[in-house]
Amino acid sequence: MSLRNEPLDWQIEVNSPYVPIYHKGDLVGFFKQEYASEVIKFLNEEEVLKKALKMACTDLIKKIGGDTSKVNYLMEKYVKTSERPKYGTRAIAVLLRDRQKELDLSNQEFAKFCDTFKLSPTELNNIYAGEPFDDSLLAPLSRILGIAKERLLEVRNGSEKESNL
Repeated sequence: MSLRNEPLDWQIEVNSPYVPIYHKGDLVGFFKQEYASEVIKFLNEEEVLKKALKMACTDLIKKIGGDTSKVNYLMEKYVKTSERPKYGTRAIAVLLRDRQKELDLSNQEFAKFCDTFKLSPTELNNIYAGEPFDDSLLAPLSRILGIAKERLLEVRNGSEKESNL
């Protein structure tokens, strides 16, 4: 086979136009025209949401008579609690909610479903509340979620680096 027929690793496409993208006047990169407007729209929306969150946190702190210098701390707290948990009981609760949606079951139906696997409604509610649970529930949870007990242990006990949901 001739080496001339194989594509080269590095190539140039002179017919593909790219447009520059600027952030606060500084050039940050180039995008194809069809992607540039969507990227800019997304990034600008993110900035608006950050400003709105900051205003809301500032208003909240002022309303309770707190220290407005802690706005950034409060913002980080809200962002962290709104992110999908990667480990711990809260992460398992999210997996259970995902499983319920996947099965298209109401809360009551899902509780009955879990009960058939020896996870009582009380234990299910405790997990949803973020309470730690005993290792004896690993087998039922494993069957309900359809994942290995070892993986479930990683999610429950792991760190952010170990557990990618």
